[in-house]
Amino acid sequence: MKKKNLRTVFTMIALIGLSQLNTNAQDTIVQWTFPTADGTADGGIPVNLDRVIETAGGTSEIEFKNGATTKAARATNWENGANEKKWKVEFGTTNYTNLKLSSKVSSGGSNSGPRDFNVQYKVGNGSWTDIENSSFQTANDWTTGVLNELPLPTECELNSLVKIRWIMTSDTAIDGSIVNETGISKIDDIFITGELFDGEEEIDFDSQISIFPNPASDFIQIQNETNIQIELYNLSGNQLLNIQTKNNETIDVSEYVSGTYLLRITNLETRLVTTKKIMIRK
Repeated sequence: MKKKNLRTVFTMIALIGLSQLNTNAQDTIVQWTFPTADGTADGGIPVNLDRVIETAGGTSEIEFKNGATTKAARATNWENGANEKKWKVEFGTTNYTNLKLSSKVSSGGSNSGPRDFNVQYKVGNGSWTDIENSSFQTANDWTTGVLNELPLPTECELNSLVKIRWIMTSDTAIDGSIVNETGISKIDDIFITGELFDGEEEIDFDSQISIFPNPASDFIQIQNETNIQIELYNLSGNQLLNIQTKNNETIDVSEYVSGTYLLRITNLETRLVTTKKIMIRK
């Protein structure tokens, strides 16, 4: 997009909304379909191809056996796991918006596993949060515990690290009994998709943000006229701050050592992003 056309574009956005202008197709950001006995992602963008599915909370080691089409990830020892035991993955969504999650979760038949699940997300060092409309139940099939293109929260967009977990929410098995140590849970056909974001419009959003002082020693003042997400990173890529705010925000940087930091600011209304270098000097 050429800079001379930006005024026209933003006028159109104000009239009909950004979502109606976005004609990008959904791309697969990462997927796990387990074609072999391996928990590593078997598709997606390059940065995610080394991502591995895991369990947490004290389940058995993962095995890979018959799934919806080829194989599936399978584990036992889900007993006493309500709000503790889960499947989990992590991935990057840099340059992607309008994220969606699809997955299939099944339970053993004669070895009845957990029935009730909910999906949660976590961005960077933030807190685990429920995804709206993500609660589901499983059965001994690949059609009951299915999520199909569940929208992920906007906080997951344009991020270097997003975590998703399918956490059991009760100790009830699919047969109505209590899950015991032989109970089986299986997961298959996990897809995270999104639309590639056109960052060429970033320059216009950049002009709407005022940051001072820079260099700073104690505080940084950010002035803007819209809802924004503010993320602060050191040069090692560690996220130090992640907040959402309206209008003006003062950030306390007095606890950080002298050096160069990256301030990533996302316009939560248009999803435009700008990144600034910040110097902290003591």
